[in-house]
Amino acid sequence: MTIVYVSRPFAVTKSNTNSSSLTQETGRTADDKLVVVHTVTDDGAGSFINSLGTVNYAAKAVSLRMVRADRTTEAYKSDFDTAKEFSDTVGDGNGTTTTNSRKGAEYATASVGEEVLAGSSVVARYRVAPAVITHRTDSFQPEAIVIDLCPYTSDAIVPGSVQFLWMGQTYTDFEGVIYRGRTAGNPGIDSGRIDYAAGTVRMTDYLVGPNPNTITLQSLWTRRSAWKTASLFMRTQAAPIKPTGFVLTLTDTAGNALTATGDLNGNLQGTHIWGHIDYLTGVVELQFGDFVLDSTLTAAQKAEWWYDPAEVGTVEAGKIWRPWPVDPTTLRYNSVAYFYLPLDADIVGLDPVRLPPDGRVPKYRVGSYVVIGHTGVVPAAVYSAGQTINCARERLSRVYLVGADGQLIRTGYSPDLNAGTIAVTDVTGWVQPVTVKHRIEQMARVADVQIDGTLKLTKQLAHNFPVGSIVSSAVMAGNLRARALPVFDQQTWDGVSWADVTVGNPAPATYNDGAFPVVVTNAGAVTERFALRVLTGGTDVEVIGEHVGNLGTFSRNTAIAPINPISGAPYFTLAAAGWGAGWVPGNTLFLPTVGAYFPLVAIRATQPSEAIGTDYAFELTERGDIDRTPTNPVI
Repeated sequence: MTIVYVSRPFAVTKSNTNSSSLTQETGRTADDKLVVVHTVTDDGAGSFINSLGTVNYAAKAVSLRMVRADRTTEAYKSDFDTAKEFSDTVGDGNGTTTTNSRKGAEYATASVGEEVLAGSSVVARYRVAPAVITHRTDSFQPEAIVIDLCPYTSDAIVPGSVQFLWMGQTYTDFEGVIYRGRTAGNPGIDSGRIDYAAGTVRMTDYLVGPNPNTITLQSLWTRRSAWKTASLFMRTQAAPIKPTGFVLTLTDTAGNALTATGDLNGNLQGTHIWGHIDYLTGVVELQFGDFVLDSTLTAAQKAEWWYDPAEVGTVEAGKIWRPWPVDPTTLRYNSVAYFYLPLDADIVGLDPVRLPPDGRVPKYRVGSYVVIGHTGVVPAAVYSAGQTINCARERLSRVYLVGADGQLIRTGYSPDLNAGTIAVTDVTGWVQPVTVKHRIEQMARVADVQIDGTLKLTKQLAHNFPVGSIVSSAVMAGNLRARALPVFDQQTWDGVSWADVTVGNPAPATYNDGAFPVVVTNAGAVTERFALRVLTGGTDVEVIGEHVGNLGTFSRNTAIAPINPISGAPYFTLAAAGWGAGWVPGNTLFLPTVGAYFPLVAIRATQPSEAIGTDYAFELTERGDIDRTPTNPVI
């Protein structure tokens, strides 16, 4: 506790002890008064110096003696001087004086028993103790320590070769990081970073122990010149690579770990990384560096070998590529590759030798055809007879009218594809409102196929295809025309076995297909083997197809023309005059035909996994040119 009070003493003293002190400071006022400031502190145990008082901490009371009895003052003892004393002070008239300082009076000291205190002159300062003792814990993060492992050489450190003992702990390096306590079964604790080029380590997490100024270097390799590069070309050991299944890591020359990961499009991304991977072949191309603003570069940086003013802004506006050197010996990569089992010809239905090794068929080839198409939509609306729907573009390939029930509308309108309009003639049966879909298409041959998916065509596009247009591959069927193959006959037939030549004995009679050829049309004919077996009586025959089954009984006395129920046209027409005589029950005439269509198989392979969607529909569209010259039959 500290007590300050002001009084007017006649003498000043200052005293203190190690635990309690008393300090007195004096000064005079303008009216020649002496003012004293006393400052007294207790000893921490409740006592003041010189027995001035006590402090009762529990009662919060102070007892302090503020009147001093040991003060003295100087005053006149007598105001009378003898002649001799006065003469010594003022002189004898002859200019002779003494050094007496009495100045015509006699002074003496007298004791004073009190001091006068000024009003409100006592100030007490004290500290209130807490109600409960509190504890506080402070944490301290020591400064990072830089250790020079190569003070006598400028060679670079070989990554993975460092091990040293410091303050009782063993430290090793791995991919630019210093680990403490790293073993085969323990990854260790991240304790700092190593600069392989500078040969220094910066310790940020370490255990304090004995001999902090002593380092025992247990292992360290150096090399004369570090192999560094800013570009990299490589190929993975296995291919094709699963998209997003490639990760590459390495360290730069400063020991920082860099990681490159691939996205679905094959772009490799990461800090100081720019590159691409071809997932099909496993070829990787990487550049290490950054695009930096030219305006932020210093004169020294612009004087380096990589700076070229002509390169500024060639890729990104106002920026230039600055290489970032890396250590290629630290490169590692992980990849997920596809492996394919041999295909079974019995399952696929064709010789797998004709397929690529991975079983995948290229969608686009140089020299093949593609169809570029775009489907536009006229929003749903209610239409009536006499209206004209404008699709807002010309030379359409086809139009679709879809009712509100999702069904195609096939009647009641007449489209003008060249003009891009649709004339509504009858809306009977339409489920309104109706949505109109219209499509533009163009077929072109592919001149070049780039690995990034870019296609080069052999001719200019005739339409302005908007964003969202689709490029479809086209399977070319060539010129198609239905035809009938030569007929042959057998004496008997079991009704089960099918062949392309006579099996056993031929029939005693023969059909004259030279004079009366089998007639087929593109609309009705199919690729099929027909058997015409003579029934009892010899006049009627039953027509049986290998795939279409029994088509019925027909008379040989009239032309035989079984109807194709899909097109409504005959499968074939066989003239009655070609039969001749000599046919007996059981004789069979075989008639093979080839239809005017192109067979293909649409196969979709789905890997076993969780379903990620419900829309798995696809569309096959037939395109064809019809030769309508008079010399060809009507199709």
